[in-house]
Order: sequence, then C-alpha cells, then structure tokens
Amino acid sequence: MLITQPNLDALRVDFEMRFGAAYGATETWWQEFGTEIPSGAKQNVYGWVAQRTLMREWVGPRVAVNLTEHDYTLSNKPYEATIELDRDEIEDDNLGLFTTVTIPQLAQAAKKHPDQLIKTMLQSASFAGPLAFDGLSFFNAAHPTFFGGSTYSNVFAATALTADNFNTVWAAMASYVGEDGEPLGVMPNLLIVPPQLKRTALEIMNASITAKVFGANTAAAAIDNVLKGWAEVLVIPEFANAPTRWYVADVSKPIKPVIVQNRRADQFVTRDMPTDPKVFDQRKFTYGVDSRRNVGVSLPFLMSTAIA
Repeated sequence: MLITQPNLDALRVDFEMRFGAAYGATETWWQEFGTEIPSGAKQNVYGWVAQRTLMREWVGPRVAVNLTEHDYTLSNKPYEATIELDRDEIEDDNLGLFTTVTIPQLAQAAKKHPDQLIKTMLQSASFAGPLAFDGLSFFNAAHPTFFGGSTYSNVFAATALTADNFNTVWAAMASYVGEDGEPLGVMPNLLIVPPQLKRTALEIMNASITAKVFGANTAAAAIDNVLKGWAEVLVIPEFANAPTRWYVADVSKPIKPVIVQNRRADQFVTRDMPTDPKVFDQRKFTYGVDSRRNVGVSLPFLMSTAIA
C-alpha cells in the first residue's frame, strides 16, 4: 500500500469500523449490579440517606432529610490504551493480524474496562473493598445503622455456598434497619459467583426439587426447592481467582451497589499523519482509546460477601 493521505484515511475508517464492531459485540457484566452516573466535572459528590424515604402526613412544616450528613466523593481519572503499527507493515499490507485481532482486542479492553475496575475495587484491601459513605470498608462487620448505636454486617466468613447459607445471608440482609430503626426493605435478588460455583448456584436457584437426608440410616427424600427463583445467578469469569467467594445483592432499588461514573466515554484516537513526529521520526503509526471515569460503591446494605 502506498503511504498517501487518501490511503491512510481509508485505513483509519476501516480501523474505526472494526473497533466499533468489536466494541459493540463485547459483553459486560457491570450493568447487572452497577448504576451508571454521568459526570460533568472533576468529581461527583453523592449524598446518601441511611434510611428508607417514606411519606408522612403533612402536619406543620415539611421535614427535610439532610443528605449532607452522609456524603461520598468520587473523582474521575483518565485512562488509556495504545498500540503502534510500523510504517513498513502498512506498505507491505501486512495488516491481517492487526485488523482482525489487535484492533478488536483494543476495543474489548475499552468496553470491559468498568468490569476490570469493579473487580479490582471489590477485591481491594483483602476483599474488604473501598471505603463507603460511613467511613468503613464497603464489606465490614460493623457498619453503623445510625440508630441507637447498632451495627450490621455484610461480611459472612466460613460460609460456603449452600442453600441454607444463602438463606442465612438473604435473611440477614432483609433484616437490616436504617437510622430511623425501621427495616430498609432490602430484598436480595442477585447471586454473584465465580465460574467454579456456577453449578452450585444454579442448583440452588433453579432446581425444582432438592434432596434432604433425615438420618444416617434413612434414604434421602426429594422435597420442593423453596429457594427456586429467589435470585438471578450472575457468573463472573474474572472472579475465578477467588473460587469460594460469592456475593448477594439487591439490584431492585433506584441505585445499585456499585457506581460507574463516566466523565468521558471511550474514544478511538489516532496519530497517523505522515507529518506527525512519531510517524516522521520513528515510522510508527499510533492508535489508541482513552476515557475519563471512575467506579465506586453506594450503600453497603445492598450487597454482602461470603466465603467458605
């Protein structure tokens, strides 16, 4: 291929189309328990209410809930991924691997970036996660309810994924109360597991019947699986590094447990003009993607973690 501006323009269009196609075809999981929040500044400040918002009889003046008592700041960060192509490869038309593998991989990395950030965040601090609005790690055994000095835990140690243990975690989350002492109305409906626990999770959530042994000399009896349909199952391949850790979340609320804050969406960018310094001096054509975003957590009572 001759290195001319029309040929380079056509090559750029081809790369952009392949990037867009691969980007659109890449599946992500963060939307299952994350809420996307647009950002128009360097950072967003979130005000949380540690109780259910309830209607009341309007007697006297309005009673406002003070959001500033529980705030959480999330700053945006810039991210990029960049690859290079030698001028000789273009001249010799050796673009097969670049167009069919490298550019699609770049697109996949960009699309999966929120997934990557969320995994790193949830597994940070030895799986305690980042700090939440109450000043404690997101997964913590002593989150304050702001009611009478009471606390709640969203960490369950020595708890393998079984039907009984799922019910224990579910019931504990459903019992959480807010700063007014009233139940928060948490109804967990998503079970998140690594691929190693996929079969167990599906059996607990989807099987119609299960077996129960009543004694050493008694045959197992088939009984209805009362947990069927209590929660959807989400299998996350990237969680395979923690094969016995599982999560339960309530994703039915207006805000989900995880925040994906986007300041600038993924953009495919190029430096392929013959007069660009790197092209002129080093024969390198540069292609990349960049964005501005960050991920954070919302309300700890919406998600729990358990490990065997």
